[in-house]
Amino acid sequence: MGKLFPSPLTMLIQLSATGVLFYWFRRLLWEPTKKYLAKRSELADSQLRAADLANQTAKQLQEQANAALLEAAKEAHALVERGKEEGQRVREQLSKDGKQAADLKLQAALREITYQRQQMQDSIQNEIVDVALLAARKLIEDKFDEETDRSQVERFIKDVRS
Repeated sequence: MGKLFPSPLTMLIQLSATGVLFYWFRRLLWEPTKKYLAKRSELADSQLRAADLANQTAKQLQEQANAALLEAAKEAHALVERGKEEGQRVREQLSKDGKQAADLKLQAALREITYQRQQMQDSIQNEIVDVALLAARKLIEDKFDEETDRSQVERFIKDVRS
């Protein structure tokens, strides 16, 4: 019967040792770990807010770029219309040679409009790419820190279990 149940003294010593271990664990490890995890949570929240702000900024920039592209299209359309009107006046006033000269001017204006539109689209695309790269870089940096923190926490948990 003595082997089946431990003696009351052994039970009391085991419970006391467990209580002491629990007290020191709570005093030395529990509170600092809670504080560290709270700080890490605050950091992650601030990084998420910053990423959200960057995303909103990118959307605003994209909307501005779209508005600028629409305005450029309107201006191009106005330029085309002005070019057509000028071409018609020249055609009425000049002979066959004048007509050919007007056609050349109109084609040059259309090429210039196309060139300006392409330049504006390239500029807008470069701005969007720069914003996307900035957001991606921020996310990659955040991801790297999170993995490092995760490995440190896992190592800490392994050390505590040992």
